[in-house]
Amino acid sequence: MKNIFKFITLHIVDEIVTELLKAGGQSITHVYHYTYIEKKDENELDEVNKILFQQALDATVKIAGEQVKCVSLQTGYKYYGVHKGGEYLASRPYSEHAPRHKGSNFYYTQEDLLKEYSKKHNWKYVITRPNIIVGASKGNAMNFAVSLAIYASIQKEKGQSLVFPGNEILWNSVVDHSDALNTARFQIWSSTNIKINNEIFNIYNGDEVKFSTLWSSIEKYFGFTHYEQTFHTPKDTKIGDMNVLQFSLEKYVSENKDVWERLAKREKLDASASEYATWGFIGKNDLYIKLMTLRRFLLDFVLGRAFDDHGDMTNARQYGWTVTVDTTECYAQCFDRLKKLKIIPSD
Repeated sequence: MKNIFKFITLHIVDEIVTELLKAGGQSITHVYHYTYIEKKDENELDEVNKILFQQALDATVKIAGEQVKCVSLQTGYKYYGVHKGGEYLASRPYSEHAPRHKGSNFYYTQEDLLKEYSKKHNWKYVITRPNIIVGASKGNAMNFAVSLAIYASIQKEKGQSLVFPGNEILWNSVVDHSDALNTARFQIWSSTNIKINNEIFNIYNGDEVKFSTLWSSIEKYFGFTHYEQTFHTPKDTKIGDMNVLQFSLEKYVSENKDVWERLAKREKLDASASEYATWGFIGKNDLYIKLMTLRRFLLDFVLGRAFDDHGDMTNARQYGWTVTVDTTECYAQCFDRLKKLKIIPSD
């Protein structure tokens, strides 16, 4: 089969026009934007990601101009305030047309920018909003499934049960997961579908899975004996609260550094796995800390939510998207790939 993909690495601010021209970018018809830089300050987060997207849009205009048919932007459930909770959280199931929460949100800025450029340059746009993306590849191991797999690997090495770090409300709630391959297929399908013009879509696996069900399947995959979870969720916890945890992975990471190092050395795990994400504030000499620092916050961020996290996918369905992915199976497939990549032990 002919390889139709050409991959290039570039600095999106300084090199995008030059490098895309070298790669034949004049023939571009469809653009897919995923670039993201994390910043702790909300206003800085908004500004830096606006700049990245605007640079990409300006380059698209300069290079391809009228050739462009569609620009597809991936945002996500942060649009609905899942990173803020409380009064910022949209009603569930999330609708693509939910009112925006008050205050800053870089997704709002990006979406408004795309609509502005699309109107000016006569492009159609598609905005997709996945939730927890499940997938793994060399060079980008930073996602929730990888975080869970490393936590499970350490617990198994210690001979301990797979304790759920989150709260009882989340445990009993439906949470959407978005298989990476399915999400990519949807983005290609929606952007090339002539019936779809200037639309926004929630995109997740399509099944409704409670965290308790997913956790049980992860236990089985890694060979744990079933553990009957007990919870100590504070009595004053309200639906919509954030950071409600049985324990934080931040403390867990520091306490289990030696366990991971022993496991990684014995199983000859991929040493470059520590460099799959860019954590400039961490020294290069500590494999374990580099591997886990951002992931522990990712786990805490997701597992500390005290609310269901579920969207409405009616819009995608009414245009003819019929695919449903088994969430427990997509996690198993991701874990299989992590083993092949030597990111986690093979048994």
